[in-house]
Amino acid sequence: MKSQFTSLLLGLSLQVFGLQQYPVHIYQETTENGGFQYFAHNLDLAPYQLEIEFPELINLKSNNPLPYYSIVYPGDPVALFLLEPKTPGNTSFKSSYKLAMGDPDAIIDTGFVYTLPYEHNKKYRMVQGANGPYTHQGKYAWDFLMEEGTKICASRNGLVVQVKENSSIGGSDISFIKDANRITILHDDGSYADYVHLIQDGALVSPGDLVVSGQVIGYSGNTGWSTKPHLHFQAYKAIKFGVETFPVKFLLNMETATDLKEQVEYPGFHQKKQVGR
Repeated sequence: MKSQFTSLLLGLSLQVFGLQQYPVHIYQETTENGGFQYFAHNLDLAPYQLEIEFPELINLKSNNPLPYYSIVYPGDPVALFLLEPKTPGNTSFKSSYKLAMGDPDAIIDTGFVYTLPYEHNKKYRMVQGANGPYTHQGKYAWDFLMEEGTKICASRNGLVVQVKENSSIGGSDISFIKDANRITILHDDGSYADYVHLIQDGALVSPGDLVVSGQVIGYSGNTGWSTKPHLHFQAYKAIKFGVETFPVKFLLNMETATDLKEQVEYPGFHQKKQVGR
C-alpha cells in the first residue's frame, strides 16, 4: 500500500501576514478494512478553513464530496471524512491541503463603532485612509502618524489570536512586508483587527488574552513596509481562503461616530464604560 500526504499553508493575507506554522493538525487513522479516517485538530485560537484535495485516488472512495471543505474550530479533534476501498486489493493516494484563518460564514456587525486605537484625549493625524494612494489601494485601512513607542489601544473588545514582535527592521520597499510586528484580535462576531508596525518586543498582550476597548496593548513603531513611524489599523472578515477589509466608523465623543479624513488630527475618546463587546 502506498500512502503520500503533502501540505500547503496559505497565508492569512498575501499583502500582510503569514500564518503560524501548522495551526491545524491533519492526520488519518487506518480502519479495519484498509480505509482511512481523516481527522483535524485545531491547536490555534481561531477557526480555520480547511480544504483537502486528492490529485491521486486509486481504489478508494470518500463518504463526503471531494475536494473536502470544512471550517475547523478550536477544541478537540474532529472526524472529517472516510476513505474506503472500492474493492479488495492495493490502494494508493496523494493528497494536499490548504488552510486560511477565519470563518467566511460569520455574520459581521458592520455597523459597530470602533474606538480610535490610541489613548483618550491624545491626538494623532490620520495620514492615509481607505483606498489610499500608497499602500492601501483597494482596501479599507487607516495609518496614524505617531512617534515610535507611542501607546496603542484596542479599538474593540476581543481575543488576541496572533502576536509578532521579533522584528527590528523596516523600509520603504515591499520586500519588508513580512517584517512588520503586529497584534491580531478576533472579535465576537468573527471579524478581526490588525495593529501593525509595532516596535520590537512592543506587544503587551499574548495570544489567548482577552482585551477590552481602550486597553493599552502595545507600542507603535516603524517595522515592516513603512517609510516613517506610524500605526496601521484595519478591520476585516474572512472570505473563501482570503480576507476582505471593510469600512468602519470611529467614536469621537459620546454622540459622534465618523469616517476619518486624511491629514486631519483626531483625539482619542474612550467611554468610561468600555466601547466594544
